[in-house]
Amino acid sequence: MKRSSERFLTTHTGSLPRPTDLIQMMFAREEGVPVDPAALAARVRAAVDEIVRKQVEAGLDVVNDGEMSKPSYATYIKDRPHGFGGESHPLVYQDLAEFPELARRVFGDPGRSRRKTPACNGPVGVRDPRAAQADAEVVSAALARAKAAEGFLSAASPGVISLFFRDDHYHDHEKYLMAIAEAMRHEYETIARAGVIL
Repeated sequence: MKRSSERFLTTHTGSLPRPTDLIQMMFAREEGVPVDPAALAARVRAAVDEIVRKQVEAGLDVVNDGEMSKPSYATYIKDRPHGFGGESHPLVYQDLAEFPELARRVFGDPGRSRRKTPACNGPVGVRDPRAAQADAEVVSAALARAKAAEGFLSAASPGVISLFFRDDHYHDHEKYLMAIAEAMRHEYETIARAGVIL
């Protein structure tokens, strides 16, 4: 891992704007419309190549995939571990009650309105062990092509997951967090093994 010993290294926090056609494919998939998995994977690879190149051109030292393969920084989880189904209630932001115009903007966002957040309705465990590996392979290849010095992948934390996905199974917040952490261990370790910063 690079250090800021000579100068301050630059990076960012995670999600970057996705291309419109990729957003449309993601929205379609979220809404249950059949999307060709090979076409989606190819579009994600191209989008990651482009966003990594743009970050390098902008002068960032530590770049990422922009979370191009994920419909949201947290709700992508519903497709990776099992134990989630049905519906969860969207988050309510009490502090927006006094700011109705801002509330309309926040809740009127097309991505937010399509966001699916099922509840935890069974034991949480790894369902798609290949997804994190695919993300790591795609970003690693893009980093090499762009001659990026270093890269990272974001992964949702147990706390974020428990916030977005209501617990209807464990009925104990600590047990729920520990189950999520154990299920997400695979994703975290896969990213680290790939030589990408988590």
